[in-house]
This record gives sequence, C-alpha cells and structure tokens, in this order.
Amino acid sequence: MRAVGGEVARVGEVRLLGPVEVRTADGVVLGGEPRRLAVLAALAVDAGQVVPATVLIDRVWGEDPPGQAVRTLGTHITRIRRMLEQSFGDVTVVNHPGGYRLTAVPDHVDLIRFRDLVVQSRSSSCTPERRVELLRHSVSLHRGDPLTGVSGTWATRTREQLTGELLTARAEWAEAELAVGNAMAVLAPLTTLVDANPLVEPLVVALVKALVDSGRPTEALERCRLHQQRLADEYGTDPSPQLTALYQEILRGDRHPAGAARVPTEPERAAPPPPQPPTSPPVADRPVSPGKRRRYGMATVAVGTTLAVTLGTVAMFRRSGRTAPAPAPFTVTEDFSGTTLTPMQWAANQAQRENGSSWSPSAVRVEGGELQIRGTGRNPTGAGNVAGAVCWCLEQGIVRSYGIWEVRAKFDVGSGYAPAIGLYPAAEPGTPGWGFMTMARFDEGDRRVMYPVMRGAEAEHVDGAPVTGDFTAWNTYAIEWRPGFVTVSLNGAVILDSRRLPDPVSIPTVPMFLYVQINPGPEGSIPAPNEETPSQVTAHVDWARYTS
Repeated sequence: MRAVGGEVARVGEVRLLGPVEVRTADGVVLGGEPRRLAVLAALAVDAGQVVPATVLIDRVWGEDPPGQAVRTLGTHITRIRRMLEQSFGDVTVVNHPGGYRLTAVPDHVDLIRFRDLVVQSRSSSCTPERRVELLRHSVSLHRGDPLTGVSGTWATRTREQLTGELLTARAEWAEAELAVGNAMAVLAPLTTLVDANPLVEPLVVALVKALVDSGRPTEALERCRLHQQRLADEYGTDPSPQLTALYQEILRGDRHPAGAARVPTEPERAAPPPPQPPTSPPVADRPVSPGKRRRYGMATVAVGTTLAVTLGTVAMFRRSGRTAPAPAPFTVTEDFSGTTLTPMQWAANQAQRENGSSWSPSAVRVEGGELQIRGTGRNPTGAGNVAGAVCWCLEQGIVRSYGIWEVRAKFDVGSGYAPAIGLYPAAEPGTPGWGFMTMARFDEGDRRVMYPVMRGAEAEHVDGAPVTGDFTAWNTYAIEWRPGFVTVSLNGAVILDSRRLPDPVSIPTVPMFLYVQINPGPEGSIPAPNEETPSQVTAHVDWARYTS
C-alpha cells in the first residue's frame, strides 16, 4: 500500500526480504515451485537491468545446470511473466539479446525500496524526524531471512549479504530513534536482535545507549562487559573505541538521552485512570463462547479459552535476602511516562476451574530476574493440577485502548498445559466493542502463534495460521492494536495483519490489559496431562512492555 495524493493506493510487490513471493494488489500471495522462485529472485535483485541468461542459470543451478538449461530457464520466465502480469499489469519480464529484464520500479520490489529508503535516510539534508520515518519504513519491510525458499550457493551468498544490510539498517534505525528520544521504542527489538547477533557491534552500541537512556545503566554496563568477554574468548580482540568510550561515559555518569521525553498527547492526558481493584471476592472463570469460527491459514486452533479476571489477589514479588548481588527484578515499563512500574501492579489469579484444576498465586514468582509462571500436576481429569495466571490490571497498571504490547518470553511446557499471552478486556461480556486478542498460545505442546479477534460473546473468531519455531528459546511476542487494524509480530516480523485477511474483522474497542497464564488441561484443545507431561512446566517472562 502506498500513499498517493492523500489516498492509499494498492500496488503489487515482488518480495525478497523474507519468503520469495509475489503479492498482488488485492493482497493475494503467489508463489511457485522453488526453481521458479529462484529465477524470480535472480531477476528481481537486478530489477530494471538486463541479466544475461548465463548469469541467471549460474544463480539458479550453480555448477549443476540441467541438460537444456536455456530452454528450462525460458519456461520458468514464461510462467513468471504470466504471474507478474496478473499481479501488476504494467510489470513483466522483457526478452533482450542474451538475457532478460524485469521491468519494475522501486515500489514494485521490496529490496529496491528498502535500499532506496536507507540511502534517503543518510542524506545530509535529512532531518532527525524524517530519518526516523524513513528507517522505520525500511526495517518494516524485513519479514524474515531474505530469499527464504531459494537454495544454492548464490542464494546463500546473497542471503548473507542482505542480512548484513538489514542488520546495519536496524542499527541505524535504533540510533535514529535514540536521537529523537525514543529509547523505549527500540529497547525490546534491540534486545532480541543483539541476543541473536551478539557480535554485531553497532547493535550492541545502540542497545547499551537505549538501556542508559531508559534509566538502566547497570544493565548497560553488564552488556558492555559481556560483549568484551565474548570478543576476548572467541577472537582474542577488544571492543571498538566507540564502545570502550561509551562504557567509560556510563561509568562517569556522563551519558544523557539525546532527545527530550515525549509530551503526552491530549487524548492521553484526558484518558481516565485505570480501574481500581474490586473490593468484592475474586470473580469466577468467564468462559468465552466459541461461536462460529472463520479460519485462515493452513491449520487453526479452537479459541475456546477461558480467562479469570481476578483482581483482588496481589502477587507480592519480593526477593529474599542474599549475600551475593541479586539479579534485577522483573519490571514492566510504559513508554509514554518513561517510568518503571513495580511488580505490585500485577495481580495473580486465584480461581477454581470447571475441570478441577486451579490457578494460584503460589505458581507465580520472580526468580533470577525473571517472572516465572508455573504449572504442576499430571491428573488426567485436571483435579488437583495447579497453574499460574497473572494480569497487568491493578491500579496504575496498563489498561488501555490501543497501543503496542511486547513480551519477551520462553516456555518449558509439554502436552497437558498451554501457555498463553494476550489482551483481555476490563469490561463485562456484552459491552459494546467487547473482545479479546491473543498474541501467543501453545496447545498440545505444539509450536504455534495464533490471533483471535472478536466482538461480543457470541461473535466469530479469527484464528491465525501456525508459526513454527523454537519457543523454548527466548522470543519477543508483540501485538499492535489500533482502531483500524491489528498486527501480531514474532521477533519483529509481522506474522499476521488484519488488513490483509480476505474478509473484514471486528476490532475490539473496550480497554484491555495484558495477561500471561498457563492453562492446565483437559480443556478445549488442551489435552489431559499424562505420563509424558513434565512434573513442572514454566513460562519465563524476561520483560513486558506497553507503548502508545
């Protein structure tokens, strides 16, 4: 989608910064068999230029071309041409003596547009605000490993090159955000990026600055120390002069945020305070009627989830005395105030469930600097099984209409328990605009991320397609909720965008809060605990964050 004369125009796009595919103006994704995608990628990286047939054959087949490579290449070109003309109308592949040319402008190929945005951001005449805007757009085009679905020597080499470009752009984006005072906006994605790319020093530098600018200098110094130790152990080298100088600057207390704190907008100033904890006893579970479901993707999960919104019991996350320095406690922060919220803003659920299991504050605690939500028990009926459930819903907690929630978590679970992270309404079912949204849920021990959106207790669900990955490792889950759309992201890559679904969906409008819980089975799609179920399952939460 592009802004044209104040209106939004839809155009097709050849996408290389993730799975290789063609997205039509109507949002339909077109693919093909791997060799054809490889030919498309080999053309698209040099869009607008004539690429010799010999170069295309080398890129696609390497040292093992088919017996009639030129003829086979021509067949793929013919089918790609049809696909492009169906998607764009004005983009095709043109024959030239000895080669082919993809007739595409920057807006038609995500890689070309990405590079164009980065070049614009580096202009000396670019203002800090404009630079942030350009780099935000550039990094938003990154959907995963470049050229996913294409194999071979050329694809591997090109993928490594593009990954380097993308990491450089992300570091520049982070620095641009820091320059205008948006440290909290970059802290979560930078943490994930540095954990995945610990030797990319520009990312480390940006993360250290973001930690200091967010009021966490101790963590910033520890990041510097870890990076220095890693370089010494693996390469026998020292950090760059830039990082060394930054380290000394932090020790002296000379590092200050580059930009001023953001001034709340009028709607934020006028927003009512979060709800007070009720004085009545904890409410019982509120089952959500599954209603009629619409399914999108290869496979789906029934969303007949229940959530007990128990606000009366507060989890007192206190650390016991230790002789050694204690890890930093689990914290939750919100961007628009720039303050660190105390763990007292979490409520731990105490409720008996219909299947005989229960949620208990005893299953929620802070240990080793992380929030841990546990589940124990193997009774196949559910009786006696205990699990944890917490919500960010107390006084001064984050109960908001619209914004971005991010959670960095990992899960040690198996069949019989299902962790979930999502938003739940601070309103009774039946309230106009009532609904809930889930950014991550794992049933039956499967690796899946799902997304339901609903309005009203009997309305339809929208279930996202499964996403594979190692969710026993740290991952960052995020949901952006706006009046006109909702996106769900995994490690910064958008995995579902409500604007791209084939049918319109109802977006909830009532205020919501974040919850993290473990659901013990048997219930809905969660199987009963059994002999294969671990004696203890745990959801580990490194941090959770809300930004407006």
